[in-house]
Amino acid sequence: MRIPGFKCVAGCLVLLGTLGLGCSNTSSSSTSTGGTIVARTGGVATGGASSTGGAGSGGVIVTTGGATPGTGGSSTGGRIQTGGATMTGGQPATGGAVATGGFSATGGQSATGGQAGVATGGSVPTGGANVTGGQLSTGGQAGTGKDGGVATGGAGGATPSDGGLKNSCVPTKTWGTIDPSIAGPFEVVTEENVGPTNGVADARWNNALPHFNLYRPKDLTQGYCHPIITWGNGTGDQPKTYEVLIKQLVSHGFVVVASLSSQTLSGTPLPQVAGVDWMIQENENPASALYHHLDITRIGATGHSQGGAATVASAVADFRITAIAPIAGAYPLGGTVPTSTKINGPAALLCGGKDTTVPCNLVEPAFNNLNEFPTLFGDNLGDTHGSWIGSIKNPYMIAVTGWMRVHLMGDTANRTMFYGASCKLCTDTQHWTIKRKLMDQ
Repeated sequence: MRIPGFKCVAGCLVLLGTLGLGCSNTSSSSTSTGGTIVARTGGVATGGASSTGGAGSGGVIVTTGGATPGTGGSSTGGRIQTGGATMTGGQPATGGAVATGGFSATGGQSATGGQAGVATGGSVPTGGANVTGGQLSTGGQAGTGKDGGVATGGAGGATPSDGGLKNSCVPTKTWGTIDPSIAGPFEVVTEENVGPTNGVADARWNNALPHFNLYRPKDLTQGYCHPIITWGNGTGDQPKTYEVLIKQLVSHGFVVVASLSSQTLSGTPLPQVAGVDWMIQENENPASALYHHLDITRIGATGHSQGGAATVASAVADFRITAIAPIAGAYPLGGTVPTSTKINGPAALLCGGKDTTVPCNLVEPAFNNLNEFPTLFGDNLGDTHGSWIGSIKNPYMIAVTGWMRVHLMGDTANRTMFYGASCKLCTDTQHWTIKRKLMDQ
């Protein structure tokens, strides 16, 4: 994907033209509560202390391993090269993220394996057949795919077929329903700086390739197959900035893999795709705590700012990602390529009505160009680019949690948040202005 150029605004990288990608300007003193941190270096556990903090300063959590602290403000200096877009040099940010090399688009990766058929209000299609379009079914009716894959109705809001992926996890329990505005029942474990390298050399990690943070339920033996969510950071940021949202998702039963890359639109494969690769490997690794506990046919992606754009780019590149909810950043899909080759499942494209870094008019083009799957455009009226960080009750937090529950867990009771003529977000005019496609039933 070609990125036309960008500029520095208040410590945030902002693309000129079609796409704005910033870092979180305001982080409202988020504190990570509960959960266990397992810090690893080179795969060896070195601790087990509880996480008691993670407050964002200027929207950026400064990590160890060569990161330059920031205390608020914008990054100065450096030079910007357009047309391939690498920021070099650059003085440390005096209050925000360190300018770390800008970001380079890796250029429109093609999804392999074909498109999957989908029932927009029914259950996951069975049979494992890769279909290239499929007739959309609504309200739980069956939809048939071009190559013969058939969706069998029932579970509202289920995601497209798995493209032939086969689960080695055999559940003895099915997911019920939980209010997305509250924490779920699972205790959270954090494994820091683990897994393979990914992305590109990162100034936050002494110009080395970053690894991942893994967030998972502590007890994976309760009989569930846990869906996967791959997370993308904003420019110059780290997962700790977003741990309130990430741990909220894990408390509901999701396993979240979060790259430590601070330039999430760069790398081959993209960091979020590399996270999916790793999770699928871990699900077949007898030495891993995740062994046969993941539902590799239910994979979602979300992220903030540059990580929001990277979420869409990763879904374009990887057919395994079947539900997305990018926050304040969505690559404008379009051009002459048919939208059927773009993404593989429902998309909630979220933006902040008071966001001047990535305003809603830079997110809406993606909504305008998606026509095959259920798609929601949500203007979160009260939020700036980073004012939402740190509050589970924030509209972004509730919407992302609910979206993933509906589309990755088959939580039919929460389906009315998004679907139907009088969906809950649609009628919550105090917090949202909503546009939708293929979501009336």
